[in-house]
Amino acid sequence: MSTSFVRLISRLLIVCLIGLPFQVSAGMIGTDDVVSAAQAQAARTAVLNQISRTDVAGQLQSLGLTAQAAQDRVAALTDTEIAKLAGQIDSLPAGADGTGLLLLVLIGVLIWWAVKK
Repeated sequence: MSTSFVRLISRLLIVCLIGLPFQVSAGMIGTDDVVSAAQAQAARTAVLNQISRTDVAGQLQSLGLTAQAAQDRVAALTDTEIAKLAGQIDSLPAGADGTGLLLLVLIGVLIWWAVKK
């Protein structure tokens, strides 16, 4: 190689090193960031599991929404929205309307009354 070529490359490298900024920042990830990301993923999974149930999917179909469209909409929700939706799903009653429990209590009271009499 010729010395003029080496000088040209050396000068070009010097200009690049001086002229171009080298800013690299690295930091610790906070625990709250990791926990919130994990909670958001768990909430998103819970909502997707609810949508994939056959009775829910049937109800969505009757409303004109396909299962894929519902999954796409869930994927488009923000972490805050998905946490709110998962909280609403978790707060719903697990059974029907509670008449079974009322009937069970009534039978229990009748049996207790019959034994005590």
